[in-house]
Amino acid sequence: MLVAVLLLAACAREEAAKPLPVEFTRKDACVVCGMIIVDFPGAKAQIHYRNGRIDPFCSTLDMFNFYLQPDRPGGIVAVYVNDMGKADWKHPVDHWIDATKAVYVYGGDVMLPMGEALVPFSDIKDAERYMREHGGRIVRFDDVTLEMLRPDRTPGRTSPPLS
Repeated sequence: MLVAVLLLAACAREEAAKPLPVEFTRKDACVVCGMIIVDFPGAKAQIHYRNGRIDPFCSTLDMFNFYLQPDRPGGIVAVYVNDMGKADWKHPVDHWIDATKAVYVYGGDVMLPMGEALVPFSDIKDAERYMREHGGRIVRFDDVTLEMLRPDRTPGRTSPPLS
């Protein structure tokens, strides 16, 4: 019983210590592609580390491509994405949610500068509404794989057009 209480207290302390998301400015460039984050539409992402470092991403696609690498940096304490059920698609600010708890619409007819969109939502009803309009399928954070993010390496799929 004492062990369970101690574990719960440790988890509560860890959750309380979770850093808050930050808003991006023109000074922020994506750590994967180098693009100025605020110049592009769609959901953004950010990874926070124990040492205070923050890696910004211009898209959820770039964040997942980075996060899923076997040699990604250690010490990750938080991952945030914009809730696209609430944020403005052209200029998403605020409405940050825990990326690991979000639902994502993968695929469909929406393409972003870096490829296929993974559109995050905090509410599955918003995701379903988006999916009815744009297609795709609902996935969870842990369902996303590198193979999904590289359609040109998946048999029967081609890379999305760049323009």
